[in-house]
Parts: sequence; structure tokens; C-alpha cells
Amino acid sequence: MNTVEKKRRLESLLPAVLIVIAAAGCARPSAYKAPVGKFRDASTVVIQSTKAYLNELNKVERDKYIYLQASKPDQIKIDEIEQVQVFSKDGIMARLNALDQLASYVDLLDQLANSNTPETIKTKASDLQTSLTNLSGQVKALTGEDDKQFKSVAGRVLPVIGDLLQAFAEQAIENALKKAIATGADPVNQLIQAIEQDATVAYERRRNGLSAARVILVDQYNREFEKGKGADPAKLKAYADAISAGEDRWEAFSTAQPTDGLEAMKRANQALVRFAALPKPNITDVTSFVNAMDSFANTANRVGRAVQELLGK
Repeated sequence: MNTVEKKRRLESLLPAVLIVIAAAGCARPSAYKAPVGKFRDASTVVIQSTKAYLNELNKVERDKYIYLQASKPDQIKIDEIEQVQVFSKDGIMARLNALDQLASYVDLLDQLANSNTPETIKTKASDLQTSLTNLSGQVKALTGEDDKQFKSVAGRVLPVIGDLLQAFAEQAIENALKKAIATGADPVNQLIQAIEQDATVAYERRRNGLSAARVILVDQYNREFEKGKGADPAKLKAYADAISAGEDRWEAFSTAQPTDGLEAMKRANQALVRFAALPKPNITDVTSFVNAMDSFANTANRVGRAVQELLGK
């Protein structure tokens, strides 16, 4: 982002800056409107990108097995397809559900900063509490070996977040926002970290799958080419097109690391906590906070574009 764009962004936040500086105590919810809104928007991009990656995880393993069998050639068996998949369908669904609840939590923070209607906030917090309780039950039912780490972390932090949501029904919006920012950051970041580790598994397996697919596609072309005059031009063209598309996806893959976005989300979450803890934020504090949210937004958008390109969307 160039200097002019940064200046414009800061100028657009000037009303919030003035509120912060004029406040006698900690920043009021109105001071968080623009930065928390940006945190919500960037988090949405990161969460959706991570969901896309996890959704693709088992597909990658299936495709790798199918194309490998075809390249031998060898028989394809349903039970073997199921064996190569990393997480069970229930395991994938639990992680996707956890990401959905993270999105709802971040959205609730945004509504706390923007709403003057406690009853609406209380209702949404109560709904999210119910969703987290259901998620806890879903996680407890997981039995896979690859689910142990996620199950342990989720079982530890989901009740903490649930207890925090209870404060929204018992406190004024301003106090609820401060408590959410101060108390919620650590358990939320732990949940992000647990999902990030699974996303890393997804990334590495997808890297291995794409690497194997490159070899398979080239081998298919070369086998047809080695037939000499008997080679089918249509097949050679189709194989060449597949190789070209595969190389494009391989290049896109290098910038599609979903954990980059999740790491940025954790850093932005901590920046939000630091800002909320300041008794009387000044212009330097606000500028630093705005820059942290901008950095997160830039990383989220980069990862989001790369993942969509990688998935061919």
C-alpha cells in the first residue's frame, strides 16, 4: 500500500481517532467501529479460504489415488479410496463448524462495536452459545486418530468462549466489548491454532498431491508420444493441456498457504487486545492499530485470491 492510500485510510478513521483521544478512560465501542469492521471482513476471507482448503483435503487424497491407479494401470477399489482420506466426514464437518462459529464470534464483536441495542446483542450471543454447545458435542463424538489434537484444544477452549458470551447478557455493551476483547483473544487464538495445524496437514498433502499429479500427467503424455506415428494427436493435445493447467495450479499453490492468513488473524487479534488495554490511546496508538488491521486485510486478500485461483474458482 502506498503512502497516499495509507493517508486516506487514516483520514477515513479520523472520527474514531478523535473519539479515542477525547475519551477520559478506555476507548468506547464507537472507537472500534472501523478497525473491528476491517478485522471482521479480513477474518471472513481467511475463514472461507481455510474452509475451502479443508473441503478439498480428502478430494486431493482421492484424486491422487485414482490417478495413480490409472497411470499404472491398476484396479480402483472403493475401500482403498476411503482408506487414503485423512479425516472422516465427521472430522471435516466439525472443523468447518468451528470455523463457522469463529466467523459468528468475530461478527458479534463487530456488532458490539456498532450496536446500541443490548437485546439484539444478547439474543445473538445466546444463539452463538447454543451453537458452541452443539459444536462441543460434535467434537466430543470424534474418534479418529487425526482428531485428537483438535478435540483436545476445542474441548478446552469452547467452554471458555461460551462463558464469555454469558457476559454479554449480564453486562452493558461497552463492558461486554472490553471483556470480549481482553478475555476472548487467547481461547480464540488457541482454536485458530488447532485449525491451523490441520490446515498445514491439508497444505502439505495438497503439495504432495499436486507434485505427484505433475509426474503422472507428464508420464501419460510421454507414453502416448512414444507410440511414434501411432500416437493419437487428440490425446497428445489433451495431455498437453492437462500439463499446462497443472503447471498453472502448481505456481498458484506457492502463494496459497492458508496458514499465512490464520497467523495474520492471530496477530490482528492480539493487536486488538493491546489497543483495548490502553487507558488513553493517542494518535500513535491508533495509527499502529489501523496499520495492524490493514496488514491483516492485505494478507487475507492475498491468500483468498490465491486459494480461489488454486481451486479453479
